[in-house]
Amino acid sequence: MSMDPAYNPYIPTFADDQAHGGSKSLLKGFVKVVCIFFIVLGALGLLQTLQTIGGMLFILRMDEKQFNPMKIFPYAMALAIVVGFINFVVSVCQIAGGVLGLKQKRLGANLIRFVSGFMLIFKIAETAYGCVVNYLSIGPAIEQTMKQMPQQPANAPDFATFIEIGMYIAIGLAILMGLTMFFFYLFAFLSFSKKETLSQFS
Repeated sequence: MSMDPAYNPYIPTFADDQAHGGSKSLLKGFVKVVCIFFIVLGALGLLQTLQTIGGMLFILRMDEKQFNPMKIFPYAMALAIVVGFINFVVSVCQIAGGVLGLKQKRLGANLIRFVSGFMLIFKIAETAYGCVVNYLSIGPAIEQTMKQMPQQPANAPDFATFIEIGMYIAIGLAILMGLTMFFFYLFAFLSFSKKETLSQFS
């Protein structure tokens, strides 16, 4: 019986890999989307951290007579710093989880599941904090804006009402975004808790 001289019996073939379970299926649908989305969310979170630091520096240099939203209630500044630090840590974990997840590493899947479970609670607290600060800021923000505006004629539009409506719309959008992210993290947590999903990682 003739044999191919280039044939090496010690090199495993594709059939051998399948027989020994060596092949690994590609990430499926929602799982891959979550990994990519986690990387995007992490990058946006790091940008938000830089924005928060810049905002803090700006607030510290504000005139004492100007309205400072970080003094709207006691310990508001401390809470903002804590929230910003947590967002920074979460963003780093999201990027790491997404990158490792795309490489089908079990550590990436575990990071995604852990972060999703944590964010189910934190997202509610973060949204509530932001909405409370914005709501308490409506009156002082309108008062300061009207002081800085030039004297308006008697028949001029009521800018105070426009500002108030705009701030309420901002609060509504923040709640809507918070709910959207809550359900995303819920689906991610449930999906990455399934054995079928975890079997795609090694």
